[in-house]
Amino acid sequence: MPWAKPKIYYDTMLGSTGSTLTAGSTATGDYSVAYLYNWLETNMWKAANTTTPMYITYDAGASNTKQADYFAILGHNLNAIGATVVLQYSTDNFAADINDAFTPFAPTVGTVLFREFTSPSAKRYWRLKITGTLSAAPYMTLCVWGLTVELDYATASFDPYHQEVKATTNITHGGYVAGIHIQYTERKLDLKFSDADTTLYGKIKAWWDAHGLKNLFIAWETTNSPTDVYLMRPDEKFSNPFTSTSTFRDISLSFTGRKE
Repeated sequence: MPWAKPKIYYDTMLGSTGSTLTAGSTATGDYSVAYLYNWLETNMWKAANTTTPMYITYDAGASNTKQADYFAILGHNLNAIGATVVLQYSTDNFAADINDAFTPFAPTVGTVLFREFTSPSAKRYWRLKITGTLSAAPYMTLCVWGLTVELDYATASFDPYHQEVKATTNITHGGYVAGIHIQYTERKLDLKFSDADTTLYGKIKAWWDAHGLKNLFIAWETTNSPTDVYLMRPDEKFSNPFTSTSTFRDISLSFTGRKE
């Protein structure tokens, strides 16, 4: 089966000007629903109870509409508590017009939950729906949906499973390993595109100008490896020089992220 091109997922309607995001239930404490789209792993939204259906609803605002073709969740307990999730959209605030963006599913893993789907026309209202007989209140660190940015085929080899264990190893005076303290495992992904055209460069520059050094989701190949979707951050350097033609560019992207 032919490979898909690498894709990045940073563009999200959540937090857009004039929009609102509300949760039907939020626990007491520092669990704001706004944390779901801040691209950080250091805080989360948590519900106050287990009553379902439970909704997190986005309203683009008066006279505004938004599109989406991807959905991602990270840092959650949805698999452990017996939840089923689906993203829905509507033109009338879910009064009569209620549509599923994809088939509802029950998560089986505690790692990234990800779905791509065919984008409907732009809608004002979107929501995450959580159902099931929950054994505990759900929580999520990140939950975003928006439009995919497809890049191009890399022109140099890369390893999508490159990892480096961050650890402190204690060595005795005699050279024996006395103990190993593992902190975490870090992913690395380096993509190179030689003689990239203005279309690809435009996508790269638009991402950099809008999102900068923030985390994003990246998939190196969704056709044959659809579960390989990682939360990563870009290198601080943005340099994509012209080639000798002064039209095409050599683009190098480096990403780093914590392995779940």
